[in-house]
Order: sequence, then C-alpha cells, then structure tokens
Amino acid sequence: MFEPINHITKEPEMQNLKPMEKLPGDIGKFLGNLERYKLAMTLEGDQGAGKTQLAFQLANAFASVGYNVVYYAIELGKDSELIQRHKNKYIAPQNCERVFVGDNNLLSTIKDYAEAFDVAIIDSFTKLKYDDGGEVYSKELDALRNEYPRTIWIPLFQRNSKNTIRGGPGPLFDASINIEVHKVDDTFVNNYAVCTKNRYTLDAHKLNISTGKIIPPTKIETEVKKK
Repeated sequence: MFEPINHITKEPEMQNLKPMEKLPGDIGKFLGNLERYKLAMTLEGDQGAGKTQLAFQLANAFASVGYNVVYYAIELGKDSELIQRHKNKYIAPQNCERVFVGDNNLLSTIKDYAEAFDVAIIDSFTKLKYDDGGEVYSKELDALRNEYPRTIWIPLFQRNSKNTIRGGPGPLFDASINIEVHKVDDTFVNNYAVCTKNRYTLDAHKLNISTGKIIPPTKIETEVKKK
C-alpha cells in the first residue's frame, strides 16, 4: 500500500506520457508549468465575458506544442459561423490540422473519444446529456479526469443568476486550474481572465481576452505584492 517516495514510479499507462512544459507566449505565462496527468482546468464566467474566445486560444496553444485538440461546440454547433470566425482569429494556420470540432452532447460519445485526443474542450459542460436524455451533473468531471488521466479536460461553465455554476462548485474544487472570465463592459476589449486557483504557479496574472496578452499590474497591485 505504501512505498518510499523516492521509489515511486509512474503507473504503466502514464510512463510514456510526454511531460508537459509551459505553453508558448502569454498563455504559458498565465498558466505556468503544467503537468498533464489528470489535468482539468475549468473556465467559468458570465455570458459574453469571453469563455469561448479564451477556449480557442487555449486550443491553439496546445496544438502549437503538438497536441491534438477536440472542441465540443455543444452550444454553438460545429457549423456555426462563429466557429469559423474564432478559427480565423485564434487558430494559427499551421495548427488547424490538430484542432477538431464536434457538437455531440452525449457523455458516452465524450468517453468513446476521450483517448483519441490529448485535449478535450467542452462548451459547455452543463449541456451534456446521458444516453437516456438525463442531465449530466458537474461531479462527472472528476470521474472523467480519473477515468482518462491522459486527457486534458477543459470544461466551460456559465454562471447563473446567483453567480454560481449549475450543479454546485464541485468542479472548481476538483480541477487543477480554475479560470474566471470577467466581463468589464460591452466593448469586450477590456474583458480579462484570472486564475482563482492554479496548482502550477503562484503568479496571479490577468490575461486580456481580446489580445491574449498579460495585463501589466497597476502600481497599487505591484506595491501590494511587494508587501
């Protein structure tokens, strides 16, 4: 049951797993040095804050380091013009062959293809259904993370009128990274994301959704950090 920590080896299914490093650019600075094993990161925020746009930026970042990414466009549908618009804006041409899109909302399908992709982005998780049409609750994220530890899970959650996600905050506790997307105004250009939880870095950067760049800290924030 127990063994000395310096004797521990990876489980057989994880031994050939390519170690994750920092993703390129400001996305990498924002997330830190990632570990692929049982990695889940949640995206949550208000409608119109930019969750989908950030999800496409994450898809591009993972594809740029050689990972195959599937984006489940359950809310928009894979044939939506917005999917093409986001692809043209956020996915580099050389990465397009590594980013796939579907819109099936059955949990069984998600499981069937879990090991076919390195990264699975689900937009949104609360739209998933069981084969019998029943609702899939957020606790299933932890089950997916443990059943398919090689797959990186990125589910999107929309807040309700009570400023919480449907089904309770369970996924926010289970995930390694929680990304909260903030809507500042109706122009979208000032919307930003911040990690409210990140096991891989202590740096609390803010990421501008429109530009994909880290927002420099204000003078006040810098002084507080020094203290």
